[in-house]
Amino acid sequence: MRKSRRPGPVTAAFDRGRAKYFHGRKRILRDFNELVERATQADSGTTFLIQGAPGAGKTALLCKCGELVKDLGWKTIEVNPRALWNSDELLHSLGLGKRPGVTEASAEVGAGSLVRADIKSGLPARTTLEILRGGDDPLLLRLDEAQMLQTTISPLPPDQYGIATGLLNAIHNGRLDRPVILIAAGLGPTTKTFESLGISRFAKRCRVELGALGKEAERAVLRDWLTEDGKATGDTTAWIDAIAKETHGWPQHILSYVEPALDQLHADKTVMTAEGLNAVLEAGRAGRTAYYKQRAEGFPEEERQSLARLFSEISVGESVQLREIMSFLIQEYSQDKADALFRRAEEKGIIDQRDGRYVIPIPSMHDWLVSNYARIQEKEMSSKLIGQSQDQSFSSMVTKRNLDQGISAQPLGQLRDVEERDSGMDLER
Repeated sequence: MRKSRRPGPVTAAFDRGRAKYFHGRKRILRDFNELVERATQADSGTTFLIQGAPGAGKTALLCKCGELVKDLGWKTIEVNPRALWNSDELLHSLGLGKRPGVTEASAEVGAGSLVRADIKSGLPARTTLEILRGGDDPLLLRLDEAQMLQTTISPLPPDQYGIATGLLNAIHNGRLDRPVILIAAGLGPTTKTFESLGISRFAKRCRVELGALGKEAERAVLRDWLTEDGKATGDTTAWIDAIAKETHGWPQHILSYVEPALDQLHADKTVMTAEGLNAVLEAGRAGRTAYYKQRAEGFPEEERQSLARLFSEISVGESVQLREIMSFLIQEYSQDKADALFRRAEEKGIIDQRDGRYVIPIPSMHDWLVSNYARIQEKEMSSKLIGQSQDQSFSSMVTKRNLDQGISAQPLGQLRDVEERDSGMDLER
């Protein structure tokens, strides 16, 4: 398959930013719209949290929400954690000042363009809370990678920490005397991050667990890419069917197949051939594998083997309790190392929470991890188990759990439907 020029993606990063073709998420968008209406009427606001594994489309959903409020007279601004306590950074985000310098000393020695807006105008310095209270227009604050809040804010000096957490709580509790919504997106531990900063309860339907796209939305996205950008001629059904079987509704995977599909269509003058489809599928699988390897970066092989053996006895799409995960890991590592491994796996999106239980969120990633790292020689197995192998031990735990609780494995085909029903996914199109 030869490379060729074709229309570029929406952003320089093909898989980041606004989705060029957005479908689905109807229930989530409806809930967000209702929140905007309530905030406008009450002259108040709160936090709207979107969390999910990497590649679920969190950033695209953030951008879509920003588009929805634009016609309603709301202003959308991008914020980073620093804007929560640094008034210069917040003013810059609001378009009311220039970005502050790296150090305060640089401003003191004559960097005129970095002088604080308040000082420059002769006004007394204002805190970030006072800045947000000083406006009237409805405001949507958009924060991506929100799982980084805790590691960014917690090391701050007490006064700056207090400013940041005070502003977060004022936004969350609607105490800014104007409509302000903080829409934040992050990985699975983001809820814990907000809890550590004093925000433990979200309004009804203001916390979203983002998973795969529904089947119809996935097909609509693929169809748009193939026909609009790829200019595919003829019936696209065969290509869409074949690609959808391998993407499982996961936005990141869809793009892994879309990019080579556009190149192939251009090379074949928009004609869809069986040979061309095979080349697209091969390239898409390579893209998926690269994605899995990126998620597993920083995990030594023995840790990957442990995670693979942990899920080798779990059917694709089936979840497991935290105590069972930790019981398994502690047989191979100390308590501290087991805790650290679990946290890193969650932070990297290898493991994701689903209604209090844990799962490898992408079916094909489950298969990749188990097939590549679970089938190892007996000598590589841990010697810490006495009287039985680790596989036997964990299998017995799973069997006991299923007998005690009546929990059965979910077939692959049911995974997405369950996510759609229980995690804010869309069945309506």
